Amino acid sequence: MTAEELVGINKKEVLRAKIESIRLPDVMDKEFATVRPDDRLGDVLARMTELDLHEIPVSQDGKRMDGLVSYGTVIKRKNLSIDAKASNIAIAPPSVSSETAITEAAEVLLREGYRQLPIVNGGRIEGVLTRGHILSVLRSVPELRDVPVESIMSPEVRIARGKDRVVDAVTAMRDLDIRILPVVDDMERIMGIVGFKDLANYNWREKRRQTLGEVVGDSYPADVFVESAMIEDPVIITPGTTVGKAAEIMLERNISSLPIAEERELRGIVTRYDLVELVASFRRREMMYMQITGLEREDRFETEQMERVITQSVQKIARIVDPLMFSLHVTKYNQEGIRAKYSLNGRLVTADGVMNANAVQWDLIQATTDLMGMFERRVIDKKEEKLEHRRRTRNIGHNF
Repeated sequence: MTAEELVGINKKEVLRAKIESIRLPDVMDKEFATVRPDDRLGDVLARMTELDLHEIPVSQDGKRMDGLVSYGTVIKRKNLSIDAKASNIAIAPPSVSSETAITEAAEVLLREGYRQLPIVNGGRIEGVLTRGHILSVLRSVPELRDVPVESIMSPEVRIARGKDRVVDAVTAMRDLDIRILPVVDDMERIMGIVGFKDLANYNWREKRRQTLGEVVGDSYPADVFVESAMIEDPVIITPGTTVGKAAEIMLERNISSLPIAEERELRGIVTRYDLVELVASFRRREMMYMQITGLEREDRFETEQMERVITQSVQKIARIVDPLMFSLHVTKYNQEGIRAKYSLNGRLVTADGVMNANAVQWDLIQATTDLMGMFERRVIDKKEEKLEHRRRTRNIGHNF
């Protein structure tokens, strides 16, 4: 469910003003960790693991911004030596100041895939904003806090089974750009949860690690089953649990995802990403927010054509329902000679809710076309379901 559906278009401006009255300095951490430009990558990653950070600012004096080390970006460079300097792997983060609206900052967190975002004024780090801070905003706004979580959950959930191999679970998470998988039994009842970070930290890693790929647990024994590494008896919530309560549980337990079930039968999942996305949906924008991630350098020339396919499809969808946000993650695998197969995982947020779809093809543009075709059909199906529901309701009324 999105801003328009939650409060109606007329009230959206009022609620946006209420949300944006919460300023970044009101919620961000003013005390934060940094690393120095000359620090070794191995030491940087050890510090990030110790502090449970995905991003950490690089600063010589702890005040001036020299760059950002992001776990999500360096993990793609697995042959980096752990002796590499932080200054050689640091990236320039997006420009976000203490005057940036909190709805815009929420969108930056989503777009960049960050968990921690430095807030910088005049080159000086003023603080660090996290996804957890955005969750605290939800808890302070009653119109959002009291919404049932089933309104924003993802009903289509990729699962794992206890006898699945760990290496296959990791591959699935990487392909779909997700970090956790609920584990279900033969009766489709949830029995546990397995996370990417849990697997990366599992005790089969070698003691002596020399490259980034080894540090982050890039290889896994083929004969280990998911049930051996999963977290048993995970925290589960029901569809009627409020957004505020879900945010509270995530913050208190320091978890990023909550399976949603009734009598242990899985109904969906809600993540910190979903909750941050709800806040970001209130940002004032002239057009739909669109994001494509995961493209490798040699495939980026296809971006313009992909965007054209997506735009044409979204224009068709807009005749039925307002599209608000679209994100697409590309995974490239199974290379045969110069050919590679592409797996696309898409997420479309409309005024009617959230939809997910996946397409696999040898051709990137064809995969994009197939994916958008799925979204178009689902939007049409949902419209027809609504019309049928109205007809039935009308007929019931005529019978009395």
